[in-house]
Amino acid sequence: MDAISIPVERIIAVCVSLAAFGIAYNAMVEYLEREVPEHGYTSFLVVGGVMVTLIGAAFIVGLIPALLVSLCFIASGLPMIIGSVWRWLRQRRIDRSLSIREMIEALDDDA
Repeated sequence: MDAISIPVERIIAVCVSLAAFGIAYNAMVEYLEREVPEHGYTSFLVVGGVMVTLIGAAFIVGLIPALLVSLCFIASGLPMIIGSVWRWLRQRRIDRSLSIREMIEALDDDA
């Protein structure tokens, strides 16, 4: 499908819909970050936004091209998601160890 044969109305409708989604999604992310600042879900939030964008793109460029681009995002993004989860788990482990150490020191000081 070449760019000339894509109805301009469809492009506008998809872009307006994606912009509305972006506004709502941003509000949801802002709420999450305010309520749970150390949530550790940032990579998953990025995946959600990319998925919606790719769905919108499928309405413009077609399903097969959108699926191929999705495959590319999976190939480059999956290591980042795994790394993000690993870093979050490692930091939680460190935080727990520090908390335990501080509790032990506080109990020793009280004794």
